[in-house]
Amino acid sequence: MIISILVAIASLFVLLYLLRRERLSLGLPLAYLGSLLLIHVPGAFAHLATGDRLQGTEYVELGMLYTAIGCVCFVVGVWLAHATGSRAPPARPADRRGFAYFCLIGGWIFVYGLSPINRVTSVGAVIETGGAIWMLGTLMGLRAAVHAGNIPRIATWGAALAVYPTLMLLLGGFVSYGAAAVMIVVAVLTIYASTYTRAAVGIVIAAFIGLTFFVNYFDHRDDIRQNVWGGASMGDRLDSVTDMLVNIHLIDLDSDKDLAALDVRLNQNFFVGLAARRIQQGQYDLLEGQSVTDGLIALIPRAFWEDKPVTAGSGQIVAEATGLRLNKETSWGVGNVMEFYINFGLAGVIIGFVGLGWLLGFVDRRAAIAERQGDFRTLILFFLPAVAMIDPNGSMVEITGGAASALLAAFAWRWTWDMWQSRDSAVRGDTARLRHASRLQDLAEP
Repeated sequence: MIISILVAIASLFVLLYLLRRERLSLGLPLAYLGSLLLIHVPGAFAHLATGDRLQGTEYVELGMLYTAIGCVCFVVGVWLAHATGSRAPPARPADRRGFAYFCLIGGWIFVYGLSPINRVTSVGAVIETGGAIWMLGTLMGLRAAVHAGNIPRIATWGAALAVYPTLMLLLGGFVSYGAAAVMIVVAVLTIYASTYTRAAVGIVIAAFIGLTFFVNYFDHRDDIRQNVWGGASMGDRLDSVTDMLVNIHLIDLDSDKDLAALDVRLNQNFFVGLAARRIQQGQYDLLEGQSVTDGLIALIPRAFWEDKPVTAGSGQIVAEATGLRLNKETSWGVGNVMEFYINFGLAGVIIGFVGLGWLLGFVDRRAAIAERQGDFRTLILFFLPAVAMIDPNGSMVEITGGAASALLAAFAWRWTWDMWQSRDSAVRGDTARLRHASRLQDLAEP
């Protein structure tokens, strides 16, 4: 299993090298692969470190093997997208700071101001995916601030980045959604870091800090969620989080408690390996593309097909593939590795991840080209669907449905940006005309 772990980790750094060659990327493929490793590698390492003290090691080893194969194939797909792409265009000046604030404020309005209508059919999905535009604004603002070495601006955009994960913890009791958003935003910093070594060290430090935060959160998770889900006051919720921070400890890879936390929540390999073994032993049949077809059906908005037979959520697929009796009150993600395998076996993992790598690499590259040219209208259209695809623990239904909703939201944001630009241009034109009239009046006066 150690070889599989090393191959998976090496894939991340190979991808970093690939994306830094042209620096024509917003780091989205890196964010995806980092998210994929997060739900596979820590749990595999926990089994490697504890030996036989954790159950299901044989399944974890098999699952980690297929994950490593998937990681390599994903990098190949991203490489193909860049190898067949056009040359990098020259950068053009544009009001990037203004656009960044537009995205940030607009995204917050979507996420928090429109949350009461999130349950409306189809509309809720568009609002949820469209709200991710705040990540684009924060990404651009933070990158510019770091590049300029402007400490006050770095602090400002860092605080803006902290808003979403903080509120998600205090209002929902979850850290996974906030962690995913942070990875999407900060991944771009590794692409534009001054040296490859600095970028690689930054990834290692970020991983250490992230896992340290996770094991401490896991220790206090029940208390935090009891306060959040029980409707406790904001003061009590803050007290539970503060208690976690006051008693924080660095992750200890010799601690059975910390390793058990990694195994429980960051170990998708067990489900992958168990499902693969059952298929190999003839206890479960390959789906032969059924869930992929469901993913295509998910592209049709429920507003147009009220009785659409597919829904988001992976619990039923996971239960059927693994043969486990799962708690229906808990969210279970099938994950890309498992879903590709239970559809077409090893070939599904290889082809699926090459295709996913190419698609995400292509979209990310087009978004980066649009940003470099100051074409923010096109940037929005590529960025939001790409963010929706960064869901390595989700199902094809969730990914394709999310991408479709994100594209609809992107068209709405593009129209809004056009209206904002037209209004801004009109204001500037009126101001210029007033200044010109004032000059003429001054010249006319004796």
